[in-house]
Parts: sequence; structure tokens; C-alpha cells
Amino acid sequence: LFWLGQWQLDREVEKSLLQQNYDLRAVAPAVPIDAVDWSREDLAFLKVSAKGEFEKNGVYLLDNKIHDGKVGYELLNPFVTEAGQTVLINRGWIPQGTSRRELPPIPTVDGNIEILGSIYVSLDDVFLLSTVEETAAIEGPKVIQSIEIDSISADLAKKIAPYTVRLLNNSPGLEQANWQAVNMSPEKHRAYAVQWFAMLFALLAMFIYFGFKNPRLNRDRETE
Repeated sequence: LFWLGQWQLDREVEKSLLQQNYDLRAVAPAVPIDAVDWSREDLAFLKVSAKGEFEKNGVYLLDNKIHDGKVGYELLNPFVTEAGQTVLINRGWIPQGTSRRELPPIPTVDGNIEILGSIYVSLDDVFLLSTVEETAAIEGPKVIQSIEIDSISADLAKKIAPYTVRLLNNSPGLEQANWQAVNMSPEKHRAYAVQWFAMLFALLAMFIYFGFKNPRLNRDRETE
């Protein structure tokens, strides 16, 4: 219980630093995506811009995404820059079709455009109900349960950037932004830590109380 409480406090600090980094980079000027060094370790939330085109093929739908209580997907669309680099762009949330067998229509963006987004670096392992991927009955987008860049790169038969880019507000191609900087606020981690420490205190108090109480009860029984 002590370890769990300490772990939550560590997560609180981590999420606070992430939020600070997000806030700072949100107001910073955008970096051309073709100038990004993808081997750097500090790419999370880096604001980037790119000129190029969205590909019509190779579209993916990230499953089990909820927005305003409605089930849907996050639309992942390859984008080819003017320099020839391919980046997987997260265009945001779109609603599910009438059923899981009928995938929603994919909004297209034609022509050469300039997009603005931020690099997303996942810190947590995704909990999956299933690793089975679904595909449409006809040619179309693929439904995936998690973003595996190496697998997608092999599927597209081309090298793509190691992280996805989430479009920012007013960027061409954005559908519904349904993400936040951190998936759980630092305050919530602190509240969980308090709960774990409270349980630890309660168990220790019970251990001490009954540890002293029981010997007295045994002595009373022996004198009867």
C-alpha cells in the first residue's frame, strides 16, 4: 500500500511536468516537420507544421474512442510532405457507422495543403480487450486496436515517422479533437495516493489495536 501511494505521487509529479511542457509548447512557434530530428527524446507536444497531401489509401480507424457519450474512432491518415516524408496524422474523432460491420465514410481532404499539429508520444501501455483487427467487407479503412508504427509502416510498405501528429484547432483535415494533454490530472493521482496511505494507516491501526487487545483477552480467560 505504501508503494502504491508513492507510485501515485510519482505519477502526480510526472503529469504536472507533462502539463507544463504542453502549455509551454502550445504557445511556441511551429517547427517545420521535415526539420524534426525524430531520434530526440523530447518530442512530446512539439508543435509542427507541414505542407503536402493526405493520401487517399492507407487510412486507419483507431477503435473504441468515446466523445460526448458516443462511440467512434480516431481517424489516422498518412500525410506526405513536400520533401517526401510520410507522417501518420491523427485527424480526430469520427462517429461509428450504424453498426460495427458498416464503417463510417471517411472525410477526404484534396490537394496540397498546410497542416498544423503537435507530436504525440504515448507514455502508457494501452490496455486492449482484443488484439484482433477488423477490416471492412469491401476495400476501405482498417480498424486497429492500437497504434503500432512498425506494423503500419510494413502494411503501407513505406517508412513513416515513429510518432503520430495530432492536428490542432483550425488545421485543415481536423474532424473532432477529443484528446487532452494528460489522460489523468495530477490532482487525481494525489487523491489516489491519499486513499492508499489511508488504507495503510487503517490496517496498521487495526494491527496494533488487536495485537495489544488479544493478549489481554487471553489473560482474562486464564484467570476465570
